[in-house]
Amino acid sequence: MDALVMAGGKGTRMGRDEKPMLILRDKPLLSYVLNALSRSRQVSHIYVAVSSCVPRTAAFVNDHPGEGVLPVMTPGSGYIEDMAYAINTLGLDGPVLVVSADLPLLTPDIVDQTITAYGKCGKEALSVRVPSVNVPGKHDTILLDSCVPSIPAGINVVHGAHMDRAQDEYMLVLDDRCLAMNVNYKKDLAVCERLLGPRL
Repeated sequence: MDALVMAGGKGTRMGRDEKPMLILRDKPLLSYVLNALSRSRQVSHIYVAVSSCVPRTAAFVNDHPGEGVLPVMTPGSGYIEDMAYAINTLGLDGPVLVVSADLPLLTPDIVDQTITAYGKCGKEALSVRVPSVNVPGKHDTILLDSCVPSIPAGINVVHGAHMDRAQDEYMLVLDDRCLAMNVNYKKDLAVCERLLGPRL
């Protein structure tokens, strides 16, 4: 399955910093996501949606040494708008794994589990959720449309052929500590540092 990393947002909560390029243990957040996707058994191509709002991120993607990681320039209009623009521009007319660039605890196993669940669910789209009770801190969004109150994990599968309308969606709730934290504020980096465990 093709994967699209969303990395072109304005990141207003980060001040002037580009969120995908925030450093965690000497590496940009984006590099953790790219590493997880590249090690997945089920991801074929990796695209990174960037915009004029994130010139350092775009440069990082252009210089990324891994094969199969390609940037796609978007207008920077918003997450949903840029996702649709990127998918249409790339001509991706099948299922696409869409991942936020601020998930440093993403693992290849989570990626493969998500893609496998999509293949079995029989729906056009899939949204990965985390039970809200297991996510530290205050949450901007708590949803009640799955089996338990949950928070979007920043991982979705959408069907590229149907980006012009709402898609029938399956809710995949994963109680996984690796999804318990994404980086919305600089203080979240310290939480991610703890969740990563001791340095080797």
